Amino acid sequence: MTAEVTDTPRNRTEETGPATAEVAGRRRFPFGSLPSPGWLALIFALAVTAVTMSYYGVGERAQLAFAAYSLGCVTLPGTLIWRALQGRSGYLPLDAAFGTAAGFAVELPVYMLARQADLPYAVLTWPILTVVAFAAVPRLRRFWRGNGERMPAGASWSAALGTSFILISGALTVFRWNSLKAPNSAVMHVDFPFQFALVGEFKHDVPLNTPWVAGVELVYHWYVYAHGAAASWISGVEPQVLIMRLLPVPMIAAFLLAVIGLVHRITGRWWPGNVAILLMIAAAVTVPSGWSDKPMDAIVFIDNLWVSPTQTFAAFFAIVAIHVLCGIFQAPEGAGRRRPVPWIVLAVLIGAMAGAKATFVPMLICGLLLALALRLIQRKRPGPELPALLISLGWLAFAQLILYGSGSQGTEVNPLQTVKYSVLGRAVMGTQNALNDWGTLAALTGISLGACLVGWVGMAGLLRRGLRTDPIVHVMLGFAVSGLGALYILAHPGMSQTYFGRSATPYLGILAALGLAALLPAGRPVPRRFFAVAGLGAAGGAAVLLVVRATVGEQGPAVPLAGFTVEQATRPYLVLLAAIAGLAALVAVAARLAALGRAQVVAAAAIAVTAVAVTSGVVTNRGIGEALISGDQQRDLVNEGGVFAMPRGAIKASRWLRANSHPRDRVATNSHCRQGFSPCDSRDFWLAAFSERQVVLEGWSYTEPAFSTGGLYDRTLYRSVFWDQALLERNDQVFTDPTAERVRSFTAEHGVRWLVAVGTTPVPDPGRKGEVWASRELAQFATERYRAGDVTVYEVRA
Repeated sequence: MTAEVTDTPRNRTEETGPATAEVAGRRRFPFGSLPSPGWLALIFALAVTAVTMSYYGVGERAQLAFAAYSLGCVTLPGTLIWRALQGRSGYLPLDAAFGTAAGFAVELPVYMLARQADLPYAVLTWPILTVVAFAAVPRLRRFWRGNGERMPAGASWSAALGTSFILISGALTVFRWNSLKAPNSAVMHVDFPFQFALVGEFKHDVPLNTPWVAGVELVYHWYVYAHGAAASWISGVEPQVLIMRLLPVPMIAAFLLAVIGLVHRITGRWWPGNVAILLMIAAAVTVPSGWSDKPMDAIVFIDNLWVSPTQTFAAFFAIVAIHVLCGIFQAPEGAGRRRPVPWIVLAVLIGAMAGAKATFVPMLICGLLLALALRLIQRKRPGPELPALLISLGWLAFAQLILYGSGSQGTEVNPLQTVKYSVLGRAVMGTQNALNDWGTLAALTGISLGACLVGWVGMAGLLRRGLRTDPIVHVMLGFAVSGLGALYILAHPGMSQTYFGRSATPYLGILAALGLAALLPAGRPVPRRFFAVAGLGAAGGAAVLLVVRATVGEQGPAVPLAGFTVEQATRPYLVLLAAIAGLAALVAVAARLAALGRAQVVAAAAIAVTAVAVTSGVVTNRGIGEALISGDQQRDLVNEGGVFAMPRGAIKASRWLRANSHPRDRVATNSHCRQGFSPCDSRDFWLAAFSERQVVLEGWSYTEPAFSTGGLYDRTLYRSVFWDQALLERNDQVFTDPTAERVRSFTAEHGVRWLVAVGTTPVPDPGRKGEVWASRELAQFATERYRAGDVTVYEVRA
């Protein structure tokens, strides 16, 4: 008996209209009847989102306002534009996903122009004009209709379940420890106020500076914060709620749909896209230890989607750009590839990537270079890789010179440092330092890389004819390999090199899924015994992982720092790799005994090995299920060791200042260090974050001058010395030892209208412990306007 691994013709048609009258007659569920599986998947994802957001403090009004903004001001007009650019309508979910990218790309320059004119609501003109044009112009009206086909239920549910899982995972790893409610909101992740401050900077027509150190040029990948500013104006939702809860959700959902669309475009099949989503979510890192679920976690894609919205935004643009590039590669040579519209779309998307996150364009360039090199090795003329490479290089130059000011933001070439920061690295080498035991570093890097690669063995199928010469496969392979390379070659005091690894993970999953699809080609019957062998192999893979975790991987280090030898740290990984090799051999023998073909033998073995990684993903995420069924409160919690890093009354006072001042009013404060930390931790951004005003000098971390004061192990991320000690001294004298002349001269010189005094602050010196106190005599020289907790707001007298 055999079963065909194939898709029906209507599911392999993306470019054409409905394949059958039956399909055409089932476009929408009529009022009063049951919705189709695709609509049920959407309803399910929306319900999970609404319940999760409500539980974690997002009100109904904010949810509805943001949903209306996302749909009406981004996705709907973007979808119409996308369809017009393609010259056709496709599957509604895919068009909506790609259209969301188009909406983001159009919104950014329109909003920046509106901001420059101090008319932020003018950004609404583009969605309104778009909708009106597509309703009024007869030739454009057809783009309101889909292609009459539905995505298969499996594809719709993969995107819905993937989005829901990522959301719930984010809720239990981020939301529950980062409350929207006082007083626990003062314990939020250190990067969140930094991000609120950037959204506030883009909400107003002010010179683009670093908001917490006025006058310092803003050199950062800031595009997502302009998007957040537009979303805040139109929806009326606070930047805090957008960044900590809502903003990444449509990006994640659209990203997963775009993955399905890309894989379908390459293979003409749907199930490989489902597999790609499973692998990128569950199989990123294989963990053979039972004592830690994250001994090496540097490429887990879903970990930082809320803490780093820049990563989420750029990842979405990247997958859509790869999809467009794939279409260019698939176009007929000659006139088909010279059509200007796809190239314009590609150029816009790469430009959006360049300003969304600094990691992505260099990785794309590496992918294009690999594709070009392989084409030249085959003695073929350069194809679309070359112009795409030139476009990418142009945007990279723009980003480095204009957006990033030719700075490195603390990143340096320093190989093999990444493992020092991992749980396992600290267990072997202790606290991170500049000393390099290259043998130990090589051993730990080797097992780290091996743990990353177990889930991607399906890529063996890429060697089969067709995919091995497919340039889009080469681009994605170069993209992914360069990301893994940068993960281990570069170093950053804040571990920002891990974003290269996280950026690679989706493409490793896609390539593995493409490889499995190549091993099981469409239209060729697959014997039922293949599924029996592959199923038993997968069960064996799950058993291997669980046994290793429960035996050789169970015992952890005696102490967290330097409690392991290299041999103890590597043993579980080596045992697991040996067991995987044995399992693959057994499955291959069983497959041959079952008279399976060579490709099916490789597929069965790949599935067995992949099951090890997927099982690891399930086991290491078991805490999600345990939390959901525990009955314990899962919100407004303070993590062990959490510190109330803002002064009492900080948010209230800042928001009062926002409501009672002009956006161009400048502020001075004596708060430079996070509360509860001594010596000074200069990642102090709360005033700029919640007042949406530029501060002469608050904290000074995350700036190019701060990073330039030291190296990787000099604590420049959070304990650098401020580079202008004279400014710091004059600023603080206004608060600690005020006189009429000091207040007058300092506020006049720096254009300060408001003074925000915090009663007690850490000494603003990373080399000294202690506290300093604001003087109450400041009230003699400035007018007290508001007080909350330990924070007092003064207005400078004219």
